[in-house]
Amino acid sequence: MLPLAGFVLEVLAVNKISHVVKDEDIFKNYLYALIIGIVGVGVAVIFGIIAAFILGISLFGIISSLSYYSYLGFLENLGSSLILLAVLILIAIWIALVIAASFVKKSFESIAAKLNVPMFKTTATLYWIGALTSIVIVGFLVLFIGNILKIVAYFNIPEETPPPSPPPPQKS
Repeated sequence: MLPLAGFVLEVLAVNKISHVVKDEDIFKNYLYALIIGIVGVGVAVIFGIIAAFILGISLFGIISSLSYYSYLGFLENLGSSLILLAVLILIAIWIALVIAASFVKKSFESIAAKLNVPMFKTTATLYWIGALTSIVIVGFLVLFIGNILKIVAYFNIPEETPPPSPPPPQKS
């Protein structure tokens, strides 16, 4: 329950920042990341459940009609099929993670620019790199470090919003 509460508080914080700096794209991008992440994982889980159900039904019919030796060959093929299925599901989750991280990156880069807190830009970069490299496991360490820096970034938000930067002078 504690991680869920922290996540809800972060969504509320990004929404508040979006309203304070008057940039709705910050929250929209964060919301897109949230939706893509949930839908991506949900689709992968549903796909896994359906595949397991279909596999279970076919297993029951096949196993009852096999001899001992064909049963051993069947188990070998089944193992390969399950590994392939698991890899496909993990790739689907990875793709959703990468797409969601791109939206988080946009959101956090906007926060960094609007609030003049460069730590959000660093966090955005770490999220992007972590999502891309999570396929080889090391990315989860990068994502963990990104989460720590995100906490630091939130504590570095100024009490007052900085005035907007003046436009660059026009050359005549």
